[in-house]
Amino acid sequence: RARPSGGCVRLSDHLPFEIRWGMKATSSRLRGIPTTRMIQVNLRSTNTRVVRADPPPLPPKSSWTGGEPVDADPNWPTRRGNATRVLRNQWGSTRRRRRRHFVLGPIPGEDEQTRWTLRWYNRENDPQPCGAVSLRHGDVSIHNGGDRVIDVRVAGSATGGFQMVCDDAAARDGWWRALAACVAATRALARKRTIVSGYVVKDLDDGATLTEQFADAATTTVFGKPRTPDGRVLERALSARSSKSGKAYREVVKLIIRPPRAEYDVKKLGPTPFTYVRRFRGGKQTVMRTEFAVVNQRQDVELKCSQWKPVGAHLHELPCVLYLHGNASCRLEALQVLKVVLELGCTLCCVDMAGSGLSEGEFVSLGHFEKFDAEAVLHELRSGGRSNGKVALWGRSMGAATALMCTAKLDPLVSCVIADSAFASLPMLVHDLLDEKVGSVLVDAAMGVVSRSVAYRAGFKISDMRVDAVAPVCPILLVHGSKDTFVGLKHSEKLQEAFKSTATLRVDEGGKHDSRRPDDVLVDCAAFLLDKLVGEPAAVPELRAALTLTRGLGRPPFASSTNFTSGADANRQKAVRATLTRGGAINTR
Repeated sequence: RARPSGGCVRLSDHLPFEIRWGMKATSSRLRGIPTTRMIQVNLRSTNTRVVRADPPPLPPKSSWTGGEPVDADPNWPTRRGNATRVLRNQWGSTRRRRRRHFVLGPIPGEDEQTRWTLRWYNRENDPQPCGAVSLRHGDVSIHNGGDRVIDVRVAGSATGGFQMVCDDAAARDGWWRALAACVAATRALARKRTIVSGYVVKDLDDGATLTEQFADAATTTVFGKPRTPDGRVLERALSARSSKSGKAYREVVKLIIRPPRAEYDVKKLGPTPFTYVRRFRGGKQTVMRTEFAVVNQRQDVELKCSQWKPVGAHLHELPCVLYLHGNASCRLEALQVLKVVLELGCTLCCVDMAGSGLSEGEFVSLGHFEKFDAEAVLHELRSGGRSNGKVALWGRSMGAATALMCTAKLDPLVSCVIADSAFASLPMLVHDLLDEKVGSVLVDAAMGVVSRSVAYRAGFKISDMRVDAVAPVCPILLVHGSKDTFVGLKHSEKLQEAFKSTATLRVDEGGKHDSRRPDDVLVDCAAFLLDKLVGEPAAVPELRAALTLTRGLGRPPFASSTNFTSGADANRQKAVRATLTRGGAINTR
């Protein structure tokens, strides 16, 4: 029996040839393992030949498999159109570009699996596809690849998947929504019963040619596999400095990846159940809080979550608002918007993101990895029966950047986003902080030092956090305080310019980075959610009239709310600034 990890076998005692596969697929003339993971070696001359991998046969012309036929489902995501299919090699360069006709949706009279199978044809009228991929959750993941590009990442694929290059941004958005909706639908269906993977038919141009296999193996042998620079030497040198500049460097890095963790008791989230008198919907409402946890599969950390819902209502019938907290904060911050969400008849969910609050994790990344936390919670809200499928994101500071990155890169099905005090890009924010601490002359040098240290410690590049470079496809409400000295108003103004087709800016006159938003700002946020999430734009004037008479919208609906302090209030920000001041990173003059 062949061992999957690797092995070798001689073809015959009379022939000097040996077949090697897996980890053993190397020789003195081919030191790198080829993509097919199998070679033939001449034991006398050591000549080596890569064994070619034949593509699997195409499905029969009469039917996909001949299983139980299904009819077309009007509720299942469907789409068809032309796009360019791009394959890449292990070094990231383009290997294949083919114009294909893509089709998503069930085939009447064929098996159920065709519902979640993306097919592509050489020409629109061809009877049989030349390739297909399963869109079942776990088989693929769909991501926004930038201008007109969709990344279809296939699990277990040697090439990592492929890219769809659409004709324009509108076509990209339409395909992205359809593919993401199909993956989400399979996840929800798998909760109810077992579903099998869709059909995977390998296109004729998927396999690497023999020349490409030898080129990849030779390049890997000479240069080795691609790897990122090691910043260990620079990191140790800077960490060992005892000067004021060394302390400032360490504290700025700590502010980015390891700010003070907000520790709290779950009881501070308030009593459960409690009664709240609504002004807009009317009547007393009994609200209950439930606790649950999700696992971010990308980082394998458990995230603590809470959700408030009206007693007697079913979660799967109500829209949901997912609140994402800021840096050095936690779930307590969501209590500032609880009244607003309850007035709309929605549920409120909040999460301690990785490295914050009671969740697992060592570092934070100001949105780079947190967007995967938001994606994990969004999957649970939709497929776990915790919403009716309509979910809005409401984030502050780091949470606002996370919401925008998640919507633009990972989840196009988000109904709308409220981004409070978002930064336009992490390089711009760090540049502002360093300019205050080390002076404008040294800011570029200090920027490079901090960037390399963050990449070494936390595993992400500061330059990758460019919120203004992404393209969210849903409506966005930007909120910012005019006297915000931590993340200046210019950040939201730059985001509005970048998202001018979808974003609206609401300035809180006199508001700071750590201040509660006044009632008039929260009323505007409620009107935005009622229009874009709930889908009742005609009721916006009635909502404004009802909430204008309400006082203290930013305080939770508890009897002890007068003594409440959230994770984003002045006390938390003072603790962060005190840490920096002790390290000499902030000039207190």
